[in-house]
Amino acid sequence: MKDLLRTNWTIEPLLAALHDFQRTDDGVDLLAFRVAGSMPQRSAYVYLYGDNPDLINFDLEDESVETGEWDHAVQRGSVRSIPDLRAIVVRWLVG
Repeated sequence: MKDLLRTNWTIEPLLAALHDFQRTDDGVDLLAFRVAGSMPQRSAYVYLYGDNPDLINFDLEDESVETGEWDHAVQRGSVRSIPDLRAIVVRWLVG
């Protein structure tokens, strides 16, 4: 069985790369966070748990869209680098 809580990443450099967005979660989860920008209905949930410890996983969420998902995720995905994560989150949150 794979350890779903093992990761090669930490939250701090990911948050630093997304410094121009507001963190909106309570900061308790050591393997995940949520950020938002100027579009109040949109957020990006970034998490480090999953099948592959090399991946940075994300959900792009929009509360104004009925997706059939409890979290209103419009897109789920993963990347292997901080610049790739930043590009996706900036495009989503800035519009």
